[in-house]
Amino acid sequence: MGRSLRSKVRWVYAGVVVLVLALVLAQYIALSTIETRLQQGDVVAELLQDSLEMRRFEKKFYGSGEHGDLAAARDHAEAALERVRENEAALAQHARPGELDELQAVLELYRTGLGRYPGLAGEQRELLVESIRNAGGEASALTKVLSQRERENLRTGVQVSRTELLLATSIVLVLVLLGGWWLARRILAPLRSVEDQLRAIGAGSRRRLTAPNQDRELVSFTHAFNAMLDELDARSQDLRRSERLAALGVLVSGVAHELNNPLGNISTALQLVAEEGRGGDPALLEEWLQQAEGETARAQNIVRGLLMYSRQQPRSPKREECRSLKTILDGALDLIRATLPADQVTMRVDDALQVTVDPERLQQVFVNLLRNAFEAGGDDVEVRIEAQRGRLADLRPGPGGHVVGDLVVHGQDLSPVVRISIDDDGPGIPDAALDHVFEPFYRGRDEGSGSGLGLFVAQEIIQDHGGAIGVSRCPMGGTRFQVWLPCECGDRA
Repeated sequence: MGRSLRSKVRWVYAGVVVLVLALVLAQYIALSTIETRLQQGDVVAELLQDSLEMRRFEKKFYGSGEHGDLAAARDHAEAALERVRENEAALAQHARPGELDELQAVLELYRTGLGRYPGLAGEQRELLVESIRNAGGEASALTKVLSQRERENLRTGVQVSRTELLLATSIVLVLVLLGGWWLARRILAPLRSVEDQLRAIGAGSRRRLTAPNQDRELVSFTHAFNAMLDELDARSQDLRRSERLAALGVLVSGVAHELNNPLGNISTALQLVAEEGRGGDPALLEEWLQQAEGETARAQNIVRGLLMYSRQQPRSPKREECRSLKTILDGALDLIRATLPADQVTMRVDDALQVTVDPERLQQVFVNLLRNAFEAGGDDVEVRIEAQRGRLADLRPGPGGHVVGDLVVHGQDLSPVVRISIDDDGPGIPDAALDHVFEPFYRGRDEGSGSGLGLFVAQEIIQDHGGAIGVSRCPMGGTRFQVWLPCECGDRA
């Protein structure tokens, strides 16, 4: 058995947490880098400020001659020199090779020159002043270059950090979307498949639930649900068995009644023959014997119908397969062609229309319905057969008539079904008799014709297939029989 749904959700949750932590870490690193660059910028700015101040006090000293200005210039030079030495590593990121050494050298020269200035005079002082000015100018120029590079590096660093943050956020977003897609594919899609199967079962499909993958929860649910369906089928079979026993009681009662009449008539006719003896009127004897023979044939017909009904009862599971409906109908017409005018049947059925049935038993249904149409309407009757596939809501029976079968009575409107209509232009069935045509031993024609079991057998077979059968008045003026069957061939294709 495969991994559980819970573990998959946990893995996705853990992945999202890791991605969020990675994004937070990336943001922290980016902000720390910017903070470091800002600190370096403060050092460079202070160094630049020291260089500017020392030059300002130097120039002020040349104008005023105040030794305090000279001391202030020297203090700022010493502060700048000390700042370079203390922050050499930070400043090195903005300086080219040798620039820091050069800066320290000119600052040292500048500071030393300022210290020597009071002790010199004349030409030596003038040469020293020139040296101090050159050193101060170089120091100021170098610090300005460092400041410009620091600003450029800071700007570049912010842009890089922004790009890295955008890239990291995009990567996290893509990975989260991929995780959601994987979660939907591995969890939501199987659940949706189970939901579709449950909806089909609720609509009347007799297929079992299949697990879309090997996730433990889905496999366990599938096994439990199929076990429930098996239990329901078993109980349904028990109910059908009880119904058959009840039907058997009706059959026994009907057989007793149906056979009692012809047997009584035979007994009466034979008693009359026995009383007349050999000297009786030959015409009367012939009439009584023919009457006994007719009643014997009637009893044989009843027994033959019972035998046919018993042979049609399933003694093993139905052999269902996906077959062309038109092929089954053509086979039914071939079976009646020798005794009934099958050429008077007009059929409009799509060759591609298929149903999942036991073909031999369904063929017997159509034989019974066609034979009933011709026997009730006579040799001149016209029969029309049509078939449609669609939703039950669009193919429900119209008002009037009588329908038996849970598919139509309790079926859901979205259930896919195939409806077969068999219409004739015969005399039709009285409205009062429509509710009784599927009862055993019911005859819409004269009492002496038929076994009264054909339509009863037909509705039994249709209900065994999970379908329904109905009878109503036909627009052609005769009778309309309609059969509804669950449509599952298209779902499997």
